[in-house]
Amino acid sequence: MVLTSFFRRLSERMDFIINRLVFALIVAMILSITLQIVFRVFFNALTWTEELSRYLLVWSTFLGATMAYKRGMHISVIFCVNLFPPRVRRWVVILSIVLSVIFFAVAIKYGIQLMAFQKSQISPALRLPMRWVYLVLPLSFGIMVIYGLTAVLEEFSGTGEVNA
Repeated sequence: MVLTSFFRRLSERMDFIINRLVFALIVAMILSITLQIVFRVFFNALTWTEELSRYLLVWSTFLGATMAYKRGMHISVIFCVNLFPPRVRRWVVILSIVLSVIFFAVAIKYGIQLMAFQKSQISPALRLPMRWVYLVLPLSFGIMVIYGLTAVLEEFSGTGEVNA
């Protein structure tokens, strides 16, 4: 119960921070694109705004995916799961969460490898090390691992959404 409570608090705090961060990233992206349009129409086009908005879109997309995963908003075949009796349904849900956590762990591994491949590459306009751009991959999948573990612990403790 203590472990479940710890993971629940950690999950809620991370979600709170990510929610605000994604909002800030999207606002920054809108400002960057607006700046790009204004400068392209009235002045000389800025070279870095397109690159910045692209990276902000990638980061907000992956971090936004963590928010969707936590809220159960990803595509699922819930009507098939609902055909099972409640007791079986609970184990199907737990199995699906465990399988997704395994996928996330594999994605973390390959995300770290991708960052290692990019250690010497620099973005053309912003001159950012590309490994920082690719950091969002293992970071977002790591967050989803925590959310998945929290969901499994809640299911086993009886506080999850699909209780038998």
